[in-house]
Amino acid sequence: MEIKKLPDLKVAWHESYKYLDEPLLEYVWEVANHFLPDYAETDMGMIPVESSAPAIFANRYAERNLSVEERYERSKEMKTFKGTLEEYKKREYRKLDDSFKEKFLTNEDLQNTIEAYKLDVSKFWYLLLFVYDFIEDIGTNAPALNKSVLEDFSYFHANLLEATSITLRKSNKKSYVVEREDTIRILQAALQHFINTYSDIIHSEQDRETMIKQLKDIGLEGFIGNDLSSKISFTDKSSLDISYKKWKFTDMFLFFIERRKATTIPNKKVKVSKDKMMLVSRLIYTVGYDGKRYNEEYDSEGNKNRMLSNLLRRYKNEKFPSVIANNYMVVS
Repeated sequence: MEIKKLPDLKVAWHESYKYLDEPLLEYVWEVANHFLPDYAETDMGMIPVESSAPAIFANRYAERNLSVEERYERSKEMKTFKGTLEEYKKREYRKLDDSFKEKFLTNEDLQNTIEAYKLDVSKFWYLLLFVYDFIEDIGTNAPALNKSVLEDFSYFHANLLEATSITLRKSNKKSYVVEREDTIRILQAALQHFINTYSDIIHSEQDRETMIKQLKDIGLEGFIGNDLSSKISFTDKSSLDISYKKWKFTDMFLFFIERRKATTIPNKKVKVSKDKMMLVSRLIYTVGYDGKRYNEEYDSEGNKNRMLSNLLRRYKNEKFPSVIANNYMVVS
């Protein structure tokens, strides 16, 4: 069995639509447009448009085995980098990992299930690579997403509501302490009024220009667009726990497979699993997020493998952590 070669179209991320007709990226487009859409401003507001992720993925795939000098020359040819080679070498780079290709192709149980779902094995391989590369992008040494200014302000306000004294410092020296209850209550009331005013503005149905003018009047001009950027730290790095990677991996693949149905494979003499969770579990094993236990449909006592289901059950009431990607230009 061979994987068809994805051509190198040398298309920049902002021209991702030029990959729309590439058949090998059909499954990638389906998932990318759902989880990583781009947005365009129209008269009706911001609307989702074709994702830039397929082009980003295709470029990362094309350069996975190139030297840094070869990547530099390719970027110059595509006009996506205008600096010198020395400047290019200073950029952080994480190679797209396709080292599990043989593991994918030789897993008979996995391949039988892919066949039962009538999936194209080459298209599915590129989907697997894309999902894995994206999760590693948000989950391994990614820029940290800290509390925003407004989140920090809200935390301060919550603590102020319970405060019985306030201490001010100047150059690490205590400059003022107030314990008068009525003074503290005035500060609490003033902040509450400020928060309510801000909330009323940004949740109103007014146009953007009017909102910005009103925010300027209370000293918060620009916070509509700049609040998110104030969270991002490019010096601090964060990595997701492996359980969170498995959670997001499962979310993306279940979306892809949920509308599809498996059929019986003619002349197959072995039992073929049609279980969607088992399919995802075996993919998790394939990329190395867990061991062989995730590849087995039953344990040694004949019990159905519920490891992935049990993992997801732990997070059913949780919100996925805020993350930012290195390459895929997504914050979620």
